[in-house]
Amino acid sequence: MIQKVAIYIRVSTLDQARNGYSLAAQRKTLEDYATLHGYEVVHVYADEGISGKDISHRPAVREMLEEIKEGGIDIILVWALSRLTRSVADLYKILELLQRHNVSLVSHTEAFNTTTPMGRAMIGFLGIFAQMEREITAERVRTAMAERAAQGKRTAHEVLGYDLDGADGLKINEAEAERVRYIFDRYLKYHNLSAVAELCRLKGYTGKRGRTFRAEHIKTILTRPIYIGYNSYCGQLFQGSHPPIIDNPTWDRVQRLIKQPKRIGHPNKKEET
Repeated sequence: MIQKVAIYIRVSTLDQARNGYSLAAQRKTLEDYATLHGYEVVHVYADEGISGKDISHRPAVREMLEEIKEGGIDIILVWALSRLTRSVADLYKILELLQRHNVSLVSHTEAFNTTTPMGRAMIGFLGIFAQMEREITAERVRTAMAERAAQGKRTAHEVLGYDLDGADGLKINEAEAERVRYIFDRYLKYHNLSAVAELCRLKGYTGKRGRTFRAEHIKTILTRPIYIGYNSYCGQLFQGSHPPIIDNPTWDRVQRLIKQPKRIGHPNKKEET
């Protein structure tokens, strides 16, 4: 049975100037390779003048990956793995996609051919490097976020009671801050998360995205130190540059009650509406 091949070629202006392997040169070499091995070329995908740093900005490679899902392709043939992507993480994702759809990857200039046992074994090594890349990236993000917090910059993208203020700050949203103060006040009166959630529902109060409050949402609000001017990150507190909504005495009283909850009573619905 003749195997159907999709050829992927890419060149940036710098690549072409330095190395002289134009799209036309890559295409001819790969078509000759396919003919030599008895493959049928069913499609040629080409990205011209685009970096190989990632696949998100390359229409041809994205089109190819979508068509792989539809079937009809047995092998992806490239000049070199760097033509497909220079990102190990992206390469591993592509290989996972190819595996799911029983498609092999062949590099003309490298010993990479997933139609062979040795080539398939290389996927495991790529997985190790991809995982390492993800962990290094995550560590950099954690370090950057901790530094932001230490400088008083916001660590939350969205929080009830505040709007974003530039790239780093928060400013009070008075309409939402009223809901936050109400929640703290009603909890101090009734000591009951479900009761406060019900009162918010009766008043038509919702969360930042319009979601109806439940007891767990009320507890989250009551225990967020952002409301007394602090940012939190990875369990640590940092003095923020944003203004507080709740004063410290109110905060302290609520935290004591949260740790030792006591149901004092449930409000009369008419009382609060």
